Amino acid sequence: MKMKKKGFTLIELIVVTLIMGILAALSVPYYHKTVETSKATDSVALGHLLANAHQMFQMDHPGVSLSGQVTNVCNSGACDPTDTGACTIARCGYVAKQDWDMSSYNFFLGNGTCGSGNVACVRRNGGTGDYASWGYNFSDAGVCSGVGTGIPSCPRY
Repeated sequence: MKMKKKGFTLIELIVVTLIMGILAALSVPYYHKTVETSKATDSVALGHLLANAHQMFQMDHPGVSLSGQVTNVCNSGACDPTDTGACTIARCGYVAKQDWDMSSYNFFLGNGTCGSGNVACVRRNGGTGDYASWGYNFSDAGVCSGVGTGIPSCPRY
């Protein structure tokens, strides 16, 4: 009588390992793109928020145009509507205090920083490959446009 051994052969283990390696090699780039797209979508929402807040500020304070980067420094300080720095938008309560520095994107206000005709823009803070060049511009007409290669289009709300 022959005894039947339980378990897998070496060939079977190698084939399973090879298949798992191929699946991982194919799925990891898609996972990274999904994560980056999610971060981009979050930044678009905040960019729209900043663009709308900037327009509301300009309606309340005609002739005062804000420019510069919105950072965590903007979360403290007194409201001074004559200040033309980007922090005025947070200090005067047009946007809620947030952890701006922990985002994967940098947030800017003003034509000088974002280009002519744009009231706000977001740019990728680091990243690798195509993701490092991702960004969005928000025009004074409320139109969002992407900047960079392979960037997802602006989501519609």
